[in-house]
Amino acid sequence: MFHSVDYNAIARTYDRRYVENDYSGVEEALVAFVGQDLRTRVLEVGCGTGHWLRLIAERGVRATGLDASENMLVYARAQASAVPLVRGVAEHLPLAGETFERVFYINAIHHFRGKIEALAEAKRVLRRGGQIMTVGLDPHVGVDHWYIYEYFEPVLEIDRRRYPASRQIREWMQALQLADVRTREVQHLPVRLSARVAIDQGRLDKGVTSQLSVLTDEEYQRGVERIRGALKAAEARGESLYLNADLRLYATLGSVPS
Repeated sequence: MFHSVDYNAIARTYDRRYVENDYSGVEEALVAFVGQDLRTRVLEVGCGTGHWLRLIAERGVRATGLDASENMLVYARAQASAVPLVRGVAEHLPLAGETFERVFYINAIHHFRGKIEALAEAKRVLRRGGQIMTVGLDPHVGVDHWYIYEYFEPVLEIDRRRYPASRQIREWMQALQLADVRTREVQHLPVRLSARVAIDQGRLDKGVTSQLSVLTDEEYQRGVERIRGALKAAEARGESLYLNADLRLYATLGSVPS
């Protein structure tokens, strides 16, 4: 079963993640990936609201963004007004072949129905010597802890279906005859958050993360009630309840042979 997220519905609140979380490691990895040559042409597939496009465009790189959600692109146009934006899907890029030196996905590949097809399309639009980078969670490693997984019971199982393992991504890249394929950890995301603050500030709203957005309303409400119940029990004991997370984001890269 493919679990899709309605990004048209959550576009307005999507960028809260960049305020509430530290993505400095991802930023560093992206800047290194893009490089300093201002002639480099870069495509972000699944650009969302344009957060990462704005970052690289401000450095003078010739960037293009693509997303399937028109509402996301509305916000991207506001953030990165000088960047060409295209509506389309990763598996069928409406772009000419051998056009870019870099293609990247950040927290996006798990949303693609045809993941190896998306990678094949990325390779098609890259010039010789060009590179692909995908960044995301790997819930198959088994080292991550997250209050979303703890309290919202279907989420971990769903994520293991949605997210390809880093090992699988490397195998796909190698099958596409990409070179220098490798994975490294680029971001560690430890979180300790008061449950009371999380509820009061809306940090458990259904649109805050795709992990909650893919749930049915009933599944989501059961998770919220578990947290509220645990919070009530803790406060009855005169204690605070904290929501904890310890997540890692991995970058997997491959190069088109020269």
